[in-house]
Amino acid sequence: MIRERQADLTAVSAISIRLEEPGGYDGRVIVTIDAMDRDYFRTDWEGNDATRFPARIKAAATALLNCGCPGRYEISHLAGTLTIIPL
Repeated sequence: MIRERQADLTAVSAISIRLEEPGGYDGRVIVTIDAMDRDYFRTDWEGNDATRFPARIKAAATALLNCGCPGRYEISHLAGTLTIIPL
């Protein structure tokens, strides 16, 4: 889904994706994807238990990484809608 909307992200606009499956943690995280590091993304998320990192946000950040979309993004999930905003 993100790959199909990649042009929207490069035009510096937000994209929202309504997810089919309900559930998941709501949250808002800033992620940074480095063009030179194809293995990891960085995040401002703070938590003591990495298993509590919102899986849908992680999936979106991983998709951005895999699509080769470097930059900073605000990724949020609220009530089944995922929003990605380039910063």
